[in-house]
Amino acid sequence: MGATETFIRTIASAIKPDAKIGIADWSAKHRILPPDSPEPGKWRNERTPYLIGIMDALSGKPSALTRRSHDDTGLFDNSWVRWVPLQKGHQLGGSALGENFIGHSITTAAGNILAVFATKDDAEKWEMDRFESMRTSTPDLRRRVRDSGKKGSDNTKLRKKFPGGMVNLVSASRAGRLKSTTTRYVLLEEIDEYMLSVDGQGNPLDLAANRTSNFGKRAKIFANSTPTVKGRSQIEKLYLRGDQRRYFVPCPDCETAQYFSWERLRWETDKPETALYHCSDCGSGNPEHAWKAGYERSYWMPTATGDGETASFHLSAMYAPIGWRPWVSAVRDWLQAKAELATDPAKMITFINNFLAECWEDRSSEVKWQTIQKRQEPYKLKQIPVGCLILTGAVDVQPDRLEVFTDGWGRGMENWTIDAHVIHGDPSTPAPWKELDEFLAKPLRNSFGVDMRVQLTGIDSGGHNTQEVYDYCRFRQHLGVFALKGASERRRPVIGRPTQQDVTVAGTTFKNGVQLWPIGTDTAKEKIFAALTADDKEGRAETRMHFPADLGEEYYQQLVSEVYNPAKDRWDKLRKRNEVLDGKVYNMACAYHPRLRLNVMPEREWAYLESMLEPRVGDLFSQPPPQVEQIAESDAPVTSGDAVETLVQAAPQGGWIEPQTNWMGR
Repeated sequence: MGATETFIRTIASAIKPDAKIGIADWSAKHRILPPDSPEPGKWRNERTPYLIGIMDALSGKPSALTRRSHDDTGLFDNSWVRWVPLQKGHQLGGSALGENFIGHSITTAAGNILAVFATKDDAEKWEMDRFESMRTSTPDLRRRVRDSGKKGSDNTKLRKKFPGGMVNLVSASRAGRLKSTTTRYVLLEEIDEYMLSVDGQGNPLDLAANRTSNFGKRAKIFANSTPTVKGRSQIEKLYLRGDQRRYFVPCPDCETAQYFSWERLRWETDKPETALYHCSDCGSGNPEHAWKAGYERSYWMPTATGDGETASFHLSAMYAPIGWRPWVSAVRDWLQAKAELATDPAKMITFINNFLAECWEDRSSEVKWQTIQKRQEPYKLKQIPVGCLILTGAVDVQPDRLEVFTDGWGRGMENWTIDAHVIHGDPSTPAPWKELDEFLAKPLRNSFGVDMRVQLTGIDSGGHNTQEVYDYCRFRQHLGVFALKGASERRRPVIGRPTQQDVTVAGTTFKNGVQLWPIGTDTAKEKIFAALTADDKEGRAETRMHFPADLGEEYYQQLVSEVYNPAKDRWDKLRKRNEVLDGKVYNMACAYHPRLRLNVMPEREWAYLESMLEPRVGDLFSQPPPQVEQIAESDAPVTSGDAVETLVQAAPQGGWIEPQTNWMGR
């Protein structure tokens, strides 16, 4: 064979499409998982059999693994399918399915492909971690898509040419990129991370789908994502728009097919290793391996009619293959998330989103001020209940006043409203700031006769009188007074890394100047409303947030003055005044501040602090005086400053409590 003939055969082989096979068959025949994969080597459909039915729908081919009803074993027609959304949990192979979709589209019935990601960084990471490793390890792709790093390939990191079309990797935040090219195939990756509207031109899902209109039913759009918040979640909306297919697995005992539901997984108290899944029909319980042994007889089945072009799928992480995500491990995660719901609702949100593949349902709109007021407790403003071991302060700056809120904190982020004070005066003048100095300098005496002072005070600089706030905080940072401002981005930590605001004559940052601390206001509000909601369901002994008996209705109305709007992914005001809610947010930022870190304070520090601020005297059964007035004539009250100094200098040596050094600055 001559060189010319060899060259011609090579070119012909490269441009010749494969036989018309579906994505599942293509994956089994051609897909090679790279060496750094958890299970490298040839793709095995039998390892994740639940993906086959999804790939059949995305291929538009008849499926033997999807049924119209439980007793219908004929082939299921998917020729009408245009959209395939997958609402999924983690560690199921859903992302690899998207890669198979791309690989199949390049080699079979080639056409332009649009792959959309939340950000450009996500697109570049996917190209490097996913696409490039798939291309290099799969010969069928390697001979069609040239290495972008080689000269003359005409490929870039975000554009890959191949015989018959190209792959464009774009960000969902750029309307122009979404509208630039007619395409036949669309991959929409983690769509719940997308903006709801881009550049004022509409939803990025619609913009991308419009690029496929010329292809009709031959176009295929695969959207996959873990869900987020109910009402905002784009993957849930697509799932509900479709025929809502579920994966049915036969019971090991009675053979009744059913889809997995977390409520039917049960275990003995505090023994996750005893977890058994109980059949919805016969009620018998069986371990994970017994149920998953029935995957070879399992199938997908629609549970709704749908819109006639969307085959939608729901897949929780309960379906993960043996060894990937054990049910016993999931039970442990669930128990931990439930135990920490009040102090860290993010763990429960993560479990519901990532494992159960369900939306977190925000219940802030269900919290009523009248209900909270009824939970007020028999202590008064400026009194410090037992268990309250740290005081923080928050200042909301208004055009004609300073609203000052003092909160108390105890173990497990238990919170008390201690004081709500108004300092009248124009904040652009010195008078109210001088009065604030005097207010913060006054200690509050607890029921043990110990004087306590506010340890940290956060002042909002994002509204009125920004410069005056900076000027006030600049020379009081050593006293625990700091400037704060709501972060411009969503989903930020309760408190983030500070930035320097002062500059030198040369225009460079002055490192010893005033610092501005960004706060994740939406994150803090989620935690506050999660605690308020949980308190509605718990007994008084389990209350997370406490309120004194002498607060007026206005306080409670302002506390719930905002509600989460899932359609806009933002918090909307229900009334004009919301200073109380802002004060709670700022106090929470103080609690999370690096100088306190109350959310992670170890028990030994709480115990030692308690021994200094709530000293027990007499025998083991003696009770502290119940009222502040009863100990008001104490000859030598211990101040919180004294307590802190004692805690630093006089910690017992070699005892069960280790010496603490500079505990407030850890």
